[in-house]
Amino acid sequence: MPTDTYYRDHWIDIDEERLDTYEGMFEWHPRMAPLLVPAELQAGLRVLDYGCGPGGLSVEIGRQVGASGAVIGVDLNTDMVARAQARALKDGLANTVTFQQSSDARLPFPDDSFDRVICKSVLEYVSDPGEVLAEFHRVTRPGGKVHVIDSDWGMLVAEPIADSVLDELFSAASMAYKTPRIGRKLYGLFRAAGFTDIAVKILSAADTTGVRAPIIRHMVGYARDFEALPSEQLDAVLATIEAAIDKGNYILVLPQFLVTGQVE
Repeated sequence: MPTDTYYRDHWIDIDEERLDTYEGMFEWHPRMAPLLVPAELQAGLRVLDYGCGPGGLSVEIGRQVGASGAVIGVDLNTDMVARAQARALKDGLANTVTFQQSSDARLPFPDDSFDRVICKSVLEYVSDPGEVLAEFHRVTRPGGKVHVIDSDWGMLVAEPIADSVLDELFSAASMAYKTPRIGRKLYGLFRAAGFTDIAVKILSAADTTGVRAPIIRHMVGYARDFEALPSEQLDAVLATIEAAIDKGNYILVLPQFLVTGQVE
């Protein structure tokens, strides 16, 4: 059974199959370019990628800041860090993009270390998002920006799963998320952390091909691990999604909140 800190712990201990799945899920694709636009990346910037995972986003940031810039990715999972390092080396960016493991609440960097801090799909899992944002503020130089991209699971659409079934599934899987509705909370958290010129955008591209179906599969996996719903009910959810993808009446939308704030 899960612990009270499962939302964090399941990112520390990840088996090889899950690592492979996450590497595919977090692969950078040109269609994701709008996610980074508010960060205003440019050549020469020093950037922190917090919760870098297998490194796809870090490497893309490295391409944008160029050889005159620098990117440091941090993650609490040592296997993710190893995979990220291998990716940067493969893509010829090992001199620009580096990685390190860090699981402490306080970031292992001095004040005013970065021009940008970027954090994608992480704050929903941390124990105290406000504390993390305060650390982002501390390590960002005056005039620099912090850019957070995260979901709001209360806005998830997954057709043709009935809303009542989706609500029940999410409730059954909820221990995997500390703050599942983090998206709507980010603006207030940025204000409390002392950021200025806070901008909020919401992007909600629809998946009709199944590329984001692992979102549902992972929720089903969590609910199964927690023994929170009957196995046959979870099997039915998966069968509904797979059949919908085959028939062409599947659609999944999980809005992404893009919140950017400046440090004075």
